[in-house]
Amino acid sequence: MAQSSTSTFAQRLKKIRNDRDLSQSELARLAGMQPSAIAHFEANRRKPSFDNVRALAKALNITGDYLLGTGEATTAFRDEQKLSAKDRDFIQGIIDTMVNKKK
Repeated sequence: MAQSSTSTFAQRLKKIRNDRDLSQSELARLAGMQPSAIAHFEANRRKPSFDNVRALAKALNITGDYLLGTGEATTAFRDEQKLSAKDRDFIQGIIDTMVNKKK
């Protein structure tokens, strides 16, 4: 029996959040959401809007496609998952600065 896309979303969200060593509250803060929303998504009690999927993907530094079950998780560089969220944010800031310099 095929898995529904919402259960795939719930499972992938929880897995990647745990892989990033983030609590539901920390992820909610990064994504600009309430912690209860993360709990509802992970328990498959609520479906995310497209805006929520985008915010969560951005906060987790992955693609929305991965969260929705249509793609593979990608990282910016090798062993990224071994870094803390603070370290990943620092590196993302450097990348953002370099990209903006090119504009």
